[in-house]
Amino acid sequence: MPFSAVYPHYGLHLTAGIFTAFQYFGVQQKDVEIVPAFIAQGQHKLITEAVQKLVFFDGVDVVIGMVNIKSLPEISAILETYNKLGLFIDFGELVHPTTNFGTNIGCLSMNYWQSEYVLGQWAAKEFGSDGQVVLPLFEAGYNLHYTFLQGAGKGGSEALHQMVLPQEYATKEHLNLTPFFEAIEEDEPNYVHAIFNGSLGTQFFNQWKQSKFYNHIPLIVVENMAYEDILQDVQHLDLNFYSAASWKRENQLVTNQKFVQSFEQMHHQPVSVFSMLGYELGLTLGQAYQDLVKGDTKTVIQKIKQSTIEGPRGRIAIEGFTEGICPMIDIYKVKTNHQKITNTILEQDTAIGFDTTSVFEETESGFLNPYFSI
Repeated sequence: MPFSAVYPHYGLHLTAGIFTAFQYFGVQQKDVEIVPAFIAQGQHKLITEAVQKLVFFDGVDVVIGMVNIKSLPEISAILETYNKLGLFIDFGELVHPTTNFGTNIGCLSMNYWQSEYVLGQWAAKEFGSDGQVVLPLFEAGYNLHYTFLQGAGKGGSEALHQMVLPQEYATKEHLNLTPFFEAIEEDEPNYVHAIFNGSLGTQFFNQWKQSKFYNHIPLIVVENMAYEDILQDVQHLDLNFYSAASWKRENQLVTNQKFVQSFEQMHHQPVSVFSMLGYELGLTLGQAYQDLVKGDTKTVIQKIKQSTIEGPRGRIAIEGFTEGICPMIDIYKVKTNHQKITNTILEQDTAIGFDTTSVFEETESGFLNPYFSI
């Protein structure tokens, strides 16, 4: 598991989600041994070495973790040679390739790129074609801004501006939005789209609220900036903005409410995006648990491919083993105050029709650590 200053305890949330799902299959914590492997910020060499150790020396049945999908081809050969299963989570900061990473690798993704595409298309239609995207250098290494731009183009935008803040203006500890504010004062856009991660996201909200553009120019933010555990630090600012997501705790799907109730009763803490992903992993593995402990990886993969299990987001799609899906994405308005955070769904859409054939192959630059490993 890589380090994350944004979610330092995400590994515990992921594991708790897995065991919440395992209970449906009669699998208890005493039946499972978890072998942790720390991989710093997800550097490829460390990932390869960790997988080698887990497979060669620890003899694990399945390798699970959060990765940058660019690292998967390097570990595919290890898993295939020793007939081990790899199931990994990512947040869709990169568009997945149309080809698989290997016969023994599957990915469970939050598909942020899809919510970005949907947001871009909606923003252009709702507010006008002249938008302004702002993001730090780190986030520019992924596909989020690209897919937003593509969506805006689909929505009719012909003049979309983008500002990547130089590194000296957006460090891990400090954000300086001066050049951004100067740019939108000189050429006022129809809306602003912010793509920030971790503490820079909360710093952006603070500076945006203090600016004269607050409640004057519509603000749209990337999915992770609108998570309630992130907003808790800034909800007192009385913020108003827009975002999109394929999953929230409040979703009324029966399968989601079952997850929320089961998890919170079992662990006495609120659900999170990591516990939800862990739950989906647990449902996926639980159905093939007996085959997994027998070392019958081929049968496990076959069962995953044939699975029709529904999770909190609907049918669970393990990219590489099952056909990728474009889930319904909620576009919503967020209002915060001291007492609560209110999400009002305005519209729903999907990323169906967006041609991603060559996106992954053409994304040669960028950081190699997972999105939240900062």
